[in-house]
Amino acid sequence: RVEQLKYDVQHLQTALRNFQHRRYLREQQERQREELLARSFTTNDSDTTIPIDETLQFNESLQNAHRGMDDLIGSGTNILQGLRDQRVTLKGTQKKILDIANTLG
Repeated sequence: RVEQLKYDVQHLQTALRNFQHRRYLREQQERQREELLARSFTTNDSDTTIPIDETLQFNESLQNAHRGMDDLIGSGTNILQGLRDQRVTLKGTQKKILDIANTLG
């Protein structure tokens, strides 16, 4: 009977400690929740800001330079194609002039 009472006392003490621990955790969570709700938040300092505007302007400048180079390469390609066409035309004209010169003797 004494052993049963000792076991019951230990069991009840353990249950009480568990209950107190859960209550303490719940009160701590409620306190933290109240602190968060009562806190007034402010904006960040200027030291922590990221210079997005400068980065965007730099990126836009790079894109403009890239487009400009593409346009320049396209113009160069068109000029080379025009020169090739002129060469073919001039070769054809030269051949006709030589044919006429050979015909006239």
